[in-house]
Amino acid sequence: VASVVSALFLTALALVKPFKRFDDFYLACTANLLLTCCFVLGTVVQICESAAYEDMCDTLVGFPSARGASSFVIVLTVTTIAVSLVLVVFKAIGALRAPTIRLLSNRRAPVMDLSKKCHFHGFISHIWSTGQDQTHTIVRQMKLVMPDVRIWLDVDCLENLGALEESVGDATTFLVFLSVGYFKSRNCRRELYAGLALDRPFIPIHEADVEKGGAALEVLKAECRAHCVDDAGLGTYPSYSGP
Repeated sequence: VASVVSALFLTALALVKPFKRFDDFYLACTANLLLTCCFVLGTVVQICESAAYEDMCDTLVGFPSARGASSFVIVLTVTTIAVSLVLVVFKAIGALRAPTIRLLSNRRAPVMDLSKKCHFHGFISHIWSTGQDQTHTIVRQMKLVMPDVRIWLDVDCLENLGALEESVGDATTFLVFLSVGYFKSRNCRRELYAGLALDRPFIPIHEADVEKGGAALEVLKAECRAHCVDDAGLGTYPSYSGP
């Protein structure tokens, strides 16, 4: 009975995946697998020690005596534990060597949870002419240190230009890459207005290098004042639903 219950729990654990962190999930599955093996092997030893099942012992494990079955169980258990420990060590070494962002509170990588209403951690808004290469590099670098992060990027996610506002709403954070021409773009302003209306946390990224399409903040402020004069209220855009 214990073997069946343990096996069912292991199956449920693999299907439901209740742990937020993969290493916790891996350790839980490994521990439960070892527990299941102990129950099964204990049953085998009990069968072999019973005179009523003497022939069945030879049929199940190929050992004519309980001593041989016990030795087999011990060797198999030790091997399983050793393999599990080796895998844990290799995983720990790989995790330490991999570049990643860690929290000061616990020295562990942040858990990248998402609310049920959003599918992305961030939406990055930029103008193609002066910010496309930089934003793509930023997203790639973010994924190197946070492999589970999901960033909405036009080249990967844009399917309908008329649904930019909905795309902004599908992310928990609004990242804006400020470069020359950003505020001149109507689509960039649509994204900006949607982020403001939805009250998303803003993360501004300023490109100051003029040779890479950047400009001083005063220049970008002047560009904003000159072009952010259109009505961003409800009904202005077909897909805009307001805050």
